[in-house]
Amino acid sequence: MSALQPLIGNQSLRARLYKAADEQRMHHCFLFEGPAGIGKAAIALHLAMYVNCLVEEEGPRGLAFHKPQRPCGTCRSCQPILAGSHPDIIQVGPDPSKVTRIITTEQARTLINALSLQRHSAKRRFVIIDPVDALNEEAANALLKTLEEPPAGTQFILVTSRAASLLQTVRSRSQRVRFGPVGQAEMIPWLEERKLDPRLATLSMGSPGKALAMAEGGTELAEELLGALCGAIGQPVYQLFAFTEGLGKKAEGGAERTELVLDLLEELLRDTVLVANGQARHVLHGNQLGILQKWALGLYPGGVGRMMGGVANARDRLRLNVNGRVVLEALLSQLNLELSQVRA
Repeated sequence: MSALQPLIGNQSLRARLYKAADEQRMHHCFLFEGPAGIGKAAIALHLAMYVNCLVEEEGPRGLAFHKPQRPCGTCRSCQPILAGSHPDIIQVGPDPSKVTRIITTEQARTLINALSLQRHSAKRRFVIIDPVDALNEEAANALLKTLEEPPAGTQFILVTSRAASLLQTVRSRSQRVRFGPVGQAEMIPWLEERKLDPRLATLSMGSPGKALAMAEGGTELAEELLGALCGAIGQPVYQLFAFTEGLGKKAEGGAERTELVLDLLEELLRDTVLVANGQARHVLHGNQLGILQKWALGLYPGGVGRMMGGVANARDRLRLNVNGRVVLEALLSQLNLELSQVRA
């Protein structure tokens, strides 16, 4: 039997969603956006269970003032949802047969056909698309009419950590629900329960998913890549290209390392903003303070904004299956150019 796992973080936001469900005033298409790894998809599944939970109908009759907890995780609705076998809870993700992380037009059309059928047993059918930014443009366009006017009793939840990369037509048909990182007051006890280093609360930037990945060996790799990245920036082009070549090919895990470099660069840029505003004590990468001080002088504020845009663009190009080495070389060359113009 699958067990219902407790959620962490964003309690007030979750409470508002449950209240909207109780009052039957949920928007037909939610866009759950926020940092990766903070549990947006898990919250979407909990909401589907909460709406369809049968504990009040099936549970034992207790005292009048005792209200059963929803979702219960054990009723004949919750258990199939937890097991991923409920016919009315449809989860759509990237096509596993494709090398590129993409949700195809064929998947979109299959979903539309499935929604033309009557619901099986749920009070409300849920469609969870995670991540929705994996939809290619043709697939997104195919779904637009369904997102705008879904069949009666159907709820869409679109999940993303890259809302800016979505088509405006998709965003405009959704009610945006913005989730934030998990606060340290919750993260540290959560990590300690799992016998994990509480410092991961800071290193993961409030992302439980990222903290778990780092605990499984990601910390050492991240530190190694961080040192190599900082050593390559500002150096001649051949050294920059040697760094990107060293990440390896996609088949050798190069894609994951490329994504990690983008994460690290984004973290360094955020740290740069903190240093520029006299908040150096709050930086994530304090061991790179010398570099951060140089970046604060050379990049803040306009250069930081341009580089953040460059990182977002790099992620979009990777999603379109552009070679990771080419993407990183262009981005790091842009950073070198920004810094050299200041020095000049």
